[in-house]
Amino acid sequence: MAVKHWIGLGVGVVAVLSAGALGYHDHQTAATTSQLQEAQAGAVLFQQMCETCHGPGGNGAGNAPVLNDGSVTTTYPTTTALATFIQTHMPASDPGILTSQQATELALYIRQLNHLVPQQP
Repeated sequence: MAVKHWIGLGVGVVAVLSAGALGYHDHQTAATTSQLQEAQAGAVLFQQMCETCHGPGGNGAGNAPVLNDGSVTTTYPTTTALATFIQTHMPASDPGILTSQQATELALYIRQLNHLVPQQP
């Protein structure tokens, strides 16, 4: 009898873990889709407001730091940290003009440049 109890418990745990994993995957897919959309909006905003100084794709061709070599994401390791910096310090010519949403979109785009947010398939 004890063996049957443990087998039943094992199957139940596997079923719960599988269901949890599926739910997590669905949540992760939804978050990734949202991040992709925000990163795309960030790319447009980057071209309009940041490219002059940071160069196309953040390559540093302008007179500001490179944004696609991993250094900025080491200094600001989360989207929130990077977005906060962007919102309070950028653009250098008029800091603080960006909304929270715009700063988040730019942060996600910069993280995408650094391969930390998936790109559009």
